[in-house]
Amino acid sequence: MMAFFKRLTPWQAALWLVAASTLLRLLASASVGLSTDEAHYALYGLHLDWSYFDHPSMIGWLQAIALQFGSSDLAMRVIPVLLFSAASLVLYRLALTLFPHESPWLGFVSVALLQSAVMFQLIGMAMLPDSPLLLLGLLALLALHGAISSGQTRYWLWLGLCLGLAGLSKYTAVSLIISVLLALTFSRQWRQLRSPGPWLALLLGALLIMPVLYWNYRHEWISFLYQLHHGTANPSWRISRLLISQLAQLVVYGPAIYVFGLVAVVASLRDWRDAGVQLCLALALPVLLLFGWNSGYEMTLPHWTSLGWIAVLPLLARWLLHVWNKARWVRVGIRISAVYAVLLLGLLLSEFLFSWPAFPDNSNPLRDVYGWEQAAQRAEKLRAEMAATPGAPALLFTENWTYASRLAWYARPQPVQVPDKRHDQSYLWFGKPQNGARGILVVWPEAQATPSTGGAGQFGACTLREQMPVLVRGRLISTFSFYACDAFKN
Repeated sequence: MMAFFKRLTPWQAALWLVAASTLLRLLASASVGLSTDEAHYALYGLHLDWSYFDHPSMIGWLQAIALQFGSSDLAMRVIPVLLFSAASLVLYRLALTLFPHESPWLGFVSVALLQSAVMFQLIGMAMLPDSPLLLLGLLALLALHGAISSGQTRYWLWLGLCLGLAGLSKYTAVSLIISVLLALTFSRQWRQLRSPGPWLALLLGALLIMPVLYWNYRHEWISFLYQLHHGTANPSWRISRLLISQLAQLVVYGPAIYVFGLVAVVASLRDWRDAGVQLCLALALPVLLLFGWNSGYEMTLPHWTSLGWIAVLPLLARWLLHVWNKARWVRVGIRISAVYAVLLLGLLLSEFLFSWPAFPDNSNPLRDVYGWEQAAQRAEKLRAEMAATPGAPALLFTENWTYASRLAWYARPQPVQVPDKRHDQSYLWFGKPQNGARGILVVWPEAQATPSTGGAGQFGACTLREQMPVLVRGRLISTFSFYACDAFKN
């Protein structure tokens, strides 16, 4: 076996690694229910539109394609699994293209680093806006390299295509425009603006994002207003928020990428005239600096910076290959990081595949992916029983949009309403409860939780119908409570 692996070329080694990772993610994908975001974006696919309240349209369109082949949890995860595998192979090609005179193992090391991070593996299993964005960001960098090095119009058109599709994937793809401007500045290629290529790229990208602009025009620009408020709602900047956000990134990307990645970025500044270094920095810095600073206002979720970290990987792989035989502390640090990555990924996959290790009752950190399908089926049965009695039409209700997404997905096509004042995508789909509304209210995750009644924005009365404990290997994960409620009051 060892002789087989020793005979592998870097490309073959990368293929084997990506194939093994893909297989593990597919197995895990069939083992647990959809998370909040996954169910929310699966509903995008059911309710096809030009765009959506909180994100552009790409993930909805991709999930609509997946729904043509099935609606199981695995079916809703096949596309992100394939997108991440494709991104891994594009990263291999990108690393060798940007640094053609480096070791032929540069591409494999970049891919190995990518596969070592829990955050990247999760993005590679769950459909998020970042799933297509990572692939498109890498493809955009390849096209930008060709455009700057050759000036050929075809590379600019490929760049415009990638930018437009990235804009359909996530609003933070606007950072790619900054990346293009930085790359032109670093390489002193502003003269290319005199040619038609960049302007054709801009035109193509703008045409591709027209569905998003059209939808927002029809909805009073609510997506843009939401995103602006989302990032500027807190007027005070706090170092504590920044530090917590950075700690979270250290945990989910691992010390190899987070610590040594930052070291590699600083070290690469000595070679800033290198075209490959310039392009990697042009893609990485806008994302990492933007979310780094903004995390002082609002804590950054780890996947928001994924595009920045994937751009760091070729720089990190290059630096590691340069210093590996010179710095013992680097070898020790990488080995420790490798153990950390194997343990963390092993624990995550063990929980997905075998529900191991066993956590105390109500303490499983992944409990929000268990029991929703069964709860939705039970809630719908209770709703149907209530609908057979005299009164207003019986509906399904729950306490917030995160619960509503999973209930609405598994109880589809039954709408699920949320009795709060939040204006979001679930409101656009299902509306808000009207005066006198009645139905089944699903409360989660503790059995002791009881709904408030009698006030504005509440039901007049709620009666507990039953409770459904969620057990995994004999351990209590959570408890769903089902209340029959009526006389809603706005």
